[in-house]
Amino acid sequence: MFPKWNILFFLVLVSVNKVRCDTIENIVSNKHLFPTLPIASVDSKNDLCKSESETYVNHLNNLTLWAHKMWDATAKSTTGILQGNNFEMGDFDECMIAQAPFKTQFCFAVVTANISNVEPPDDQFSLYYDPMDIIFKRLYRTKDISQATRDTIRLGWCVPASCSVDELEMSLNEHLKSTEFYLREKNISYYGVVPEILCQTPDGGKPFDGNDIFFCIIIGLFLFLVIVATMYDTKLENELTEKEKSHYQKNVLHRIIMGFSARRNFLEMTKAEDSNKALKSLYGLRTTSIFMIIMGHRFGTFTSGPVINFDYIETQYRSLAGWFIFHGDLFVDTFFIISGILVTYGLISQYEKRFINPGFVIFLRYMRLTPLYALVIFYYVTILNYIGSGPLWKMIVTDGESMDCRNNWWTNILYINNYVNEDHICMTQTWYLSCDIHYFIIAIILIIIGRNKKKVAIGLFFLLLFLSLAIPFIITLAYLRPALLYFYPEFLTNPKGHPDFRLTYIKSHTRATPYFIGMIAGYIYYKMKDNEYRLSKVLSHFLTLISIILLFIGIASSGIFYNPYHKYNAIEAAAYAGLHRLTWAIGTIGLLLTGSFGHTSVVHKVLSWSPFIPLSKLVYGAYLIHMSFHFRFLAMTTGSQQFEYFKLFQLTISDIAISFIFGFIMYILIETPIRKLCKELFMGKRKSHSERENNVPNNNDSRL
Repeated sequence: MFPKWNILFFLVLVSVNKVRCDTIENIVSNKHLFPTLPIASVDSKNDLCKSESETYVNHLNNLTLWAHKMWDATAKSTTGILQGNNFEMGDFDECMIAQAPFKTQFCFAVVTANISNVEPPDDQFSLYYDPMDIIFKRLYRTKDISQATRDTIRLGWCVPASCSVDELEMSLNEHLKSTEFYLREKNISYYGVVPEILCQTPDGGKPFDGNDIFFCIIIGLFLFLVIVATMYDTKLENELTEKEKSHYQKNVLHRIIMGFSARRNFLEMTKAEDSNKALKSLYGLRTTSIFMIIMGHRFGTFTSGPVINFDYIETQYRSLAGWFIFHGDLFVDTFFIISGILVTYGLISQYEKRFINPGFVIFLRYMRLTPLYALVIFYYVTILNYIGSGPLWKMIVTDGESMDCRNNWWTNILYINNYVNEDHICMTQTWYLSCDIHYFIIAIILIIIGRNKKKVAIGLFFLLLFLSLAIPFIITLAYLRPALLYFYPEFLTNPKGHPDFRLTYIKSHTRATPYFIGMIAGYIYYKMKDNEYRLSKVLSHFLTLISIILLFIGIASSGIFYNPYHKYNAIEAAAYAGLHRLTWAIGTIGLLLTGSFGHTSVVHKVLSWSPFIPLSKLVYGAYLIHMSFHFRFLAMTTGSQQFEYFKLFQLTISDIAISFIFGFIMYILIETPIRKLCKELFMGKRKSHSERENNVPNNNDSRL
């Protein structure tokens, strides 16, 4: 037996350890930077909400499974907030299938800590924080807009669906005021909001309606026509002689049917236009540019959602590697350059032969762009709603992209969506098409004037080129706007509502410079098409070097303005806004011309690689559809993601693959059949305008 003093010592030791454990447990449980959410709205004035909330609480205390599923689906505390993660997602799917005796809903409660009375960091633009400093320095909302906010968290909350957002918000704020939290001792208070757009119920999606059925009927009809036409084409190919095929070709109905043949359209997709081999490099330039644009859009959608290590992205805004991501919008200018080249080359070639009514030319252009465009818009309005679900689905898809297309589709079809209701633009990326149509009309006017009054046309052209440089300068100076559109959190989370996106980024009058530079190159290509002239080796290499330097300056100079310590200067910002697209355009044209007419043929050979030929013809479809996959990914996100460049490249490669697969389907099923049908309806037996327009590579893609 133990002596009495040993037993006494043992009891004292146990008591001390118990006190120590209780103290540690108390410390840990009270050290959350943000308070937990209330279980439900038990004090609601809505009798049904109050009753269901009380039922939920009682069953939770009784350890009932469905109640614990709801509580388990609710976010409990923050993780990674100091690294910039402002989402704690909870479990959306568990809430939706909790099988409670009432309908559930999943909401995000947005809780903000009031840190305004705390002394700010000494250097609000620094990414370094002394690990021995007080935590509030890191939670403080600084002046640096490149940094994610750490004072706000979005917490997933599973509650009865009978509780309105106002009732939930009232209960949340009462809870935040009445409950004791660790940081309240430090004079920190909290307030919360529950946005209705961030609440969803299991049956809260858009019901399948007549528009959805009609879309499915259209797709089914095209599929049926393509299958029948392909079978018809295969049968004739196997049974008829060449003479008999030639006889059939004179029949309009036969030509219309053959226009829907998948076999024939696939074979044509792999063929290059050989009338001007100097322009073959546009195949590769177009394809590689869309690759970069898809990567830029992937970065934007990825980082606009829940990212657990946003502090890493903050460092990338100031890094060399980041400049090529955050200023990747210059690759859109490459599309303007390509379009300017092809349109100018094609129109001059046509008008050198004979005059065609410019209204008819514009109409043909419209008919080439619009049918597939309209069908993808229709897809956004209808079927896009049903291809997924997730905690952010309502905000991003149902009440976001789909609703914007439902309300503003007509601005897209009229190609005015970059000027009318642009804060709710349907298909964010399609501002480009409106600009392209506007520039196309200007190009026709200039070329028609140039047929009889060349000096007047040249004068007008350089006046427009000067204005395209001056307008961004003037707007940036007048409104004291930044030199470029920053891909910071405030833009990434709400691009359509961002002032710089609407003021300068998507407007035709601010983006025209690359198109006009492309027109100059198109004129040079036209004049050189039958000329064997070659630049000397020295001049070729010199111009290539200058072009590469200009391209590097165009994209890397953005790093100056991404440096938060760089003091804003309105004149400097305006000059950059007006000139950096010119620098990029001249560098691009320099590489193309030296590759085509000089001794740096490696550029021309790489961009003329044969696989680029069919891929370039799928660019338009990939361009239209790729963002829908990005939105789906973001809207279905159920947890915070880790950002890294390898993951970005991995996602980009999958985006490119699936976008081009769907681009191929649309090319075979819709794009080419409609283009050939329009040719028969509006051009008869003559060559279509698209063929006459180009005599250039990729004759169906000067649109991009």
